[in-house]
Amino acid sequence: MVKAVDRRVPRAVRLILISWAMGAGIGALVTAAALGMDGSMLGQLVASSSQPWIPTLLLFGGMMSTFAGLSAGTAIMLTAERRAGHGS
Repeated sequence: MVKAVDRRVPRAVRLILISWAMGAGIGALVTAAALGMDGSMLGQLVASSSQPWIPTLLLFGGMMSTFAGLSAGTAIMLTAERRAGHGS
């Protein structure tokens, strides 16, 4: 009998993808809060643009990629630290 190929995603890849998605979500929330609170008149600046979807897309994309990379990198580093026996 032929063994079934294990098509599950490896744990490390799953960890990175989940951390990346969580970071992207947090980045989107932070950007929405920055635009919604309008503390530094960022929301008004975007709204007064002739095509407001462009700065909105750039702002969301930049923040989401930054937070996603930070989250995934932190998860990887914490995993390596635990395996080395230095974590709690």
